[in-house]
Amino acid sequence: MAAYKLMEFISWLVCHQPDCLNHALAWVLGHLGWRVVPAWRRYMAKENIKDCLGVDETDAEKIARESVYRFGRMLIEVLKYPLITRDNFRQLVHFEGLENLEKAYAEDKGVIMCTAHYGNWEMLGASMALLGYPILSITRKQNNGAMDRFINDYRRMVGQHVTYNHGENSMLAIGRYLKKKHLVGILYDQDSAHTGEHLEFFGKPSRVPQGAAHLSRMFGSPIVPLFMHNNPDGTLTARIYPALHTEKTPNRSQDVRVIMKELVAIAEREIRLDPPMWFWVHDRWKDGRKRYKEYKKGV
Repeated sequence: MAAYKLMEFISWLVCHQPDCLNHALAWVLGHLGWRVVPAWRRYMAKENIKDCLGVDETDAEKIARESVYRFGRMLIEVLKYPLITRDNFRQLVHFEGLENLEKAYAEDKGVIMCTAHYGNWEMLGASMALLGYPILSITRKQNNGAMDRFINDYRRMVGQHVTYNHGENSMLAIGRYLKKKHLVGILYDQDSAHTGEHLEFFGKPSRVPQGAAHLSRMFGSPIVPLFMHNNPDGTLTARIYPALHTEKTPNRSQDVRVIMKELVAIAEREIRLDPPMWFWVHDRWKDGRKRYKEYKKGV
């Protein structure tokens, strides 16, 4: 409860203090964030950036740092949710390809919104809700109960519905929303451990969560990839791609694989366009600790 009240107070402060102070606070939080990231994650992020993007050590260090620094701005934007309304949010968020979402929604089969841990992904779900679309955001339960409650309360504040990414209740909620022709938001860029489609991501063997493709195939819902970009002037731009459609042939695994390959290619394209927007300190290939240990041993 104390943590929840503290976050409420910080949010109140952010909503009432001048923007110049919020910019300074975002800078401080972002730079502190880099300092508290474990050394093995910092090393892993830089090595993965070099592997994936073919850049040198200096550029890899810069991208890795900026990918963490931006979280200060993201946090401030979320803490300002109490100030955001349907009437004013488009002063903050611009749209590129909004007609693609409108066309997909007009199919009347629900829409599966697919994004990555890229830019301010929280504002994507918020923006869809503020546009007037009924949306269910699928999220991972936080380890800290107070923080989990806080972020979910803020998601609901801007009109989102929330369910966790596991359990029977989650699947029932997802199915119910798609049957009602609503939007469902899914993050698809993290390794799904022992499940998922075996695909290359930036030329490296990976497992990719298949949920979006399976749901699309089951309900006939179009998949709309979208990504949120930071603009230098403090605004955001949501880039929305044309819808993908999962075929329903006798070969289910191939149907799913085709769509997941398309989604992976789109994610790669977005990350190459603006590398610091992606969450590089996540252990995407599950080898970060091992690589760091080998580095420390001089292997």
